[in-house]
Amino acid sequence: MQNTRAADAGADELAALVAALPTGDTIAAPYALYDRLRPHAPVYGYRDYPPGTVPDADEAVTAWVLLDYDQVSAAARDHRVFSSRDPLQEQSSAPTLMLVNHDNPEHDRLRGIVNLAFSRPRVEALDPWVREIVDGMVADLGERDVEVMEALAARIPARIMVGLLGLPENVVDRFRHWATAFMLSADLSPAEREASNGELVEYFVGIVTEHDRSLKAGESLPDSLIVALLKAEAGGEKLTLDEVIRFCITLVVAGSETTTFLLGNLLHNLAAMPRVRAQLAADRKLVGAFIDESLRHSGPPQRLFRVATQDVEIGGKYIAEGDWVALFFAAANHDPKVFPDPSRFDITRPNLNKQLTFGVGIHHCLGSALARMEGRALVEAMLDRMSDIRLGDAPPVPQRASLLNHGFDSLTLRFTPARPEAAE
Repeated sequence: MQNTRAADAGADELAALVAALPTGDTIAAPYALYDRLRPHAPVYGYRDYPPGTVPDADEAVTAWVLLDYDQVSAAARDHRVFSSRDPLQEQSSAPTLMLVNHDNPEHDRLRGIVNLAFSRPRVEALDPWVREIVDGMVADLGERDVEVMEALAARIPARIMVGLLGLPENVVDRFRHWATAFMLSADLSPAEREASNGELVEYFVGIVTEHDRSLKAGESLPDSLIVALLKAEAGGEKLTLDEVIRFCITLVVAGSETTTFLLGNLLHNLAAMPRVRAQLAADRKLVGAFIDESLRHSGPPQRLFRVATQDVEIGGKYIAEGDWVALFFAAANHDPKVFPDPSRFDITRPNLNKQLTFGVGIHHCLGSALARMEGRALVEAMLDRMSDIRLGDAPPVPQRASLLNHGFDSLTLRFTPARPEAAE
């Protein structure tokens, strides 16, 4: 099977487009470039860093780019041909993410145990508590301009995750720093990134080890996800301490970071689309569709890497065993063959359940239900508490450091609270 990388590299214009993928301008507004590249996919030559690696300390990978909906969806479901193991991250100083970077049969073993602790009933039972936290934060906003990425979008998932893990409230601010350093969305030096990753690991090694010692000593601990993970057993197997530590780290860096950008994008859409906001205010049953269309139209996760485990042909291109492949879920969500007029925000689309933002197959995001819950709580609190939401005087500042997530570094909104009788 002949590899066609050299042929693709000979197209100067195409190579220039691929080279533009990891640039700040593309990260801030990626969809036009996706549209230009999609007809040529798969395309080779995309150089970037997987999450958890340290730019300028670790090597960038060079990957094939998949942007067509059918190609991305098929590759994401085929975990035998496209492995989630990340050899570069395994050699990095950063911890390997739990589940995200595992293949079967190990993935199913781990997920089977984790599902017992991070179960649907446990997540669903959080809803009143999540709504109470979110509503209280929205109620405190007042009539003013607010930078919502810090005030709401980052703090909500951090507070929820801190409470879920049973950690002290004073680590909320550290969560954001750890997550942005690990997921490459903060502009840090290699030394700063490595120091943050080391601090993150050290913190959870200490917390999980302490909980484990207490349980083995017969002490009674308050219910928390860490305790549940340490106790969970399936088929006579339990998670090792290292696996519990890595799952906690995965929740902090992957869950909190993605949800932060999702909440920011939801708030931006509420402010920038008054007609849609009026529709939601008139019919709350549309909130779910609003979240789904936001995930499709402006969902945070842009791409994830895979490694080909064998030679494979896609779209007439030959991908060799060992080649890196970047699955651009966000580009698939804008494929006009599946979502006509994809740049148009439309909560009445009949196929919103086909959006790929939370992944498909065995790697469908374990925390998607919690992220949706936080999103719904925030949208409904805004509809309850605010008579008007609009963009503030300070222009939005898009995140430009990493193509892993699409969202805002800074987003200032102006709120007008509803009259007390209207908010009751």
